[in-house]
Amino acid sequence: MVCKVQIMSIRQERIVKGNLFPGEPDLLEMIATSKVLSVVKGECPGVIDIEFRRPKNRHPTLGLLPGELYTDLLENEVCLVFLKASGSLYKLNRIWSKARARSEVVDYNLGQTPNLKLLVEFIAGCDSENDLVKLQAVEELGYLGDAMIHEIYSSPYRDSNETLQRCLEMDSGLSRAREMIKKMHSFEDIVIKSMAIISSFQLDGSPGIEGPLELLRMDPSDFDTDDSLKKYGIRDFCVSSLQLRLLGTMDATTRRFVVDLKDGSVIRREDGSPYPFRGARGFDYAAFYRQALDCETVRNSDQMRSAIANVIWIRYEKASVPEMIRLLDDSSIHIRSTAVSALRKCINSDFSNSWERLHFYDPDAAEEYMRRGIEKPLEDRLKDYEDNEQKYIQYWKEWWQEHKNEFEIPEKINNRID
Repeated sequence: MVCKVQIMSIRQERIVKGNLFPGEPDLLEMIATSKVLSVVKGECPGVIDIEFRRPKNRHPTLGLLPGELYTDLLENEVCLVFLKASGSLYKLNRIWSKARARSEVVDYNLGQTPNLKLLVEFIAGCDSENDLVKLQAVEELGYLGDAMIHEIYSSPYRDSNETLQRCLEMDSGLSRAREMIKKMHSFEDIVIKSMAIISSFQLDGSPGIEGPLELLRMDPSDFDTDDSLKKYGIRDFCVSSLQLRLLGTMDATTRRFVVDLKDGSVIRREDGSPYPFRGARGFDYAAFYRQALDCETVRNSDQMRSAIANVIWIRYEKASVPEMIRLLDDSSIHIRSTAVSALRKCINSDFSNSWERLHFYDPDAAEEYMRRGIEKPLEDRLKDYEDNEQKYIQYWKEWWQEHKNEFEIPEKINNRID
């Protein structure tokens, strides 16, 4: 059950053993008597008792665990709660089960499904005067938008007019969410602004390249873990975490399809390719990664460069070939192998893998090729790369010297990859 409540009073019931992870300290079992303001999903009376748990003693330097920011209840606050009925009580889950909300009762005018009601709540939360409400609303719009896009794609919208109408309703709601998130791109608070940029990718909306680059160019000391702990109670909103989260989200959101509900088709790449478009429409990935690889935080992080290499590999657009060549000299073998794989998919040459080129998005064909022994399993291909890495890299470097004039490359980038 999901509902919006105002916490009227809280009382302690007993001390219980923590069981969420090994060595967790004792917990206080609490009961929050709450007034139900609106119901998002399920049914419940107007006043309910919510059972939740909080640490008996909080860590003196770590503050709240990430999940506790979204589970601890306070008197008089208004929030959305995700509950499980247990006799006369309603239990609050221990992880990610509370979202701060505006105190006003909002009109669920986007639709009556739970996701659309939540969408309205989070859009309203973006206009809150409370920064924590605003931050969580921006963050949750990204999570919810990503889930709704996956739901639209996996729905049998081609077979049922009712399902199609429901998907169109969700698509309209997502447009409203993107409009709100776009407004947050110019917000002064760097954490809220950064979360809005991250959520844009989850919502299939381009934030432009300048905002993401501004985040990557920030000095982590501008808002470090202590600053995040002091302002938000957890360490996860520091600049270094947001930088990593940005690139990780950009990687994750290239793993889904985007559907055009006007004709029920999967949106294809702009170059006439039959393969699906990957990522946020309208975002210039090639131009962004060309500059992102120059950021000090990226140069010093294998994890960030790996996320970039993954997107370059899955999109394998010719505009990113100079970055593929550049990554051939990376210190990480995983990143080097990803760059080689991207080149093999993008450039139809002697060292191209014909199965990847023709059947990369066709699991049935891939399985058939592997069953017949035409294509080696992934483990064998990785072993083959390790055994022949210098041969592959030398091949592509020689190829680049022959073909680099076919690509438009800024002078300073050209000097790095010659």
